[in-house]
Amino acid sequence: MEDTQSAAPAERHAGWNELFFDLVVVAGAGQLAHLLHDGPHVADLALYTVLYLAFWTTWAGFAVYGDIAAADTRVRTLLIAMFGMAVMAASVHAVQTSHAVAFVIAYVALRWQAGRVWRRGSIVVDWPLAQFGAGAVPWLVSLFVETPLRYWLWALGIALDVVTLLVSTRDRTLRKAGERAARRREGRPPPGPAHSPAPEPPRLSESRIDTGHMGERLGLYVIIVLGEGVIQIIDAASEREHWDRPLAATGLGAFALLAAVCTLSLLYGTNGIPRLREGTLAPRLAMLLHAVMTGFLVALATALGSAVAHGDDVLPKGQHWLLCGAMAGYFAAGLVAALPSAGRAGRLGLLGRSLPCLAVSVALAPLGAGLPAWTTIWILVALVCWQIAYDPERPKAAGTGRRRWFRRAAAPGIAGAEKG
Repeated sequence: MEDTQSAAPAERHAGWNELFFDLVVVAGAGQLAHLLHDGPHVADLALYTVLYLAFWTTWAGFAVYGDIAAADTRVRTLLIAMFGMAVMAASVHAVQTSHAVAFVIAYVALRWQAGRVWRRGSIVVDWPLAQFGAGAVPWLVSLFVETPLRYWLWALGIALDVVTLLVSTRDRTLRKAGERAARRREGRPPPGPAHSPAPEPPRLSESRIDTGHMGERLGLYVIIVLGEGVIQIIDAASEREHWDRPLAATGLGAFALLAAVCTLSLLYGTNGIPRLREGTLAPRLAMLLHAVMTGFLVALATALGSAVAHGDDVLPKGQHWLLCGAMAGYFAAGLVAALPSAGRAGRLGLLGRSLPCLAVSVALAPLGAGLPAWTTIWILVALVCWQIAYDPERPKAAGTGRRRWFRRAAAPGIAGAEKG
């Protein structure tokens, strides 16, 4: 008798070329984190937000390409993208002075490249930015203006991309693609004696993301960002001449916080987003939420490095606010992710475990400014552990997800992020 289970499609995992491509995220996260070391002031936070979203958007465009193209992915395309993103990362340090032009040229070139990798007529409905590159236009214009107008144009470009991801549904994307194809047909000269017959326009076809494989890529991205936190902690500790108990408490707390965030994001969520359940958000919205959340985690990495550097003292006010604000943003992202899947009855329990963590992390910024760094960090560890422990769905959702995660980790290849 034939085994019907053998006909099931094999589960995809990230390929070696994709993992090599993701190495550029390590460099990018580290360089972007340096923007927040001094202060940070409001202007620093705004510049970091714009540049991080530009970097993440570029990565996501080629990650989607690799996800959909699968075995047909061109390694040359990924290597070109990797080199361009490396230029972007290297430009961050002096992006306010001499390297702004290099960053912009690399970004615009990669956005153009990310749009032309798709064959004619292929509409990537789950990633509208593959078809709509208007967000890169303000960046191109910024080459011809001076600061501060240049930064406002960068922010405008990012805003256009965010709005596109928010409003471009599948039907809207297909309709606009059809309208563009119709306009191109109308603009062609009619066939006649002086003209060769007009070629048939390409058929429009939908290209969809493999949610399981893409979820793994997004989860691996979260691990890379958390790895930047580990690097920041080690670097800060290595520069301390004397290792004492406060430093030990701060370093241990920082590692515990990263481990707790990893647990909540990868074992109790999807796509590396805490509390997100599979299929509750459209892929483009889940990816946008991933961009916001990982932006907070890079900021958290910077703050943890500063906390270890001041382990036996009070954190500078700017870094203390950054630490608390990054965790508040992380908790807020988890709350937003969980709301679509929570029924009316489940929202009360959701608010009961999420709002206290969000409120305490926000209140800790002004009220805990005089606390030692290690005390602040351990309070944040307790908040994350509270969310892990207080989970009404744990027996049927999180526990199953945890077992599935460890089964994947034991399987050949690279383990994927938990899918549901």
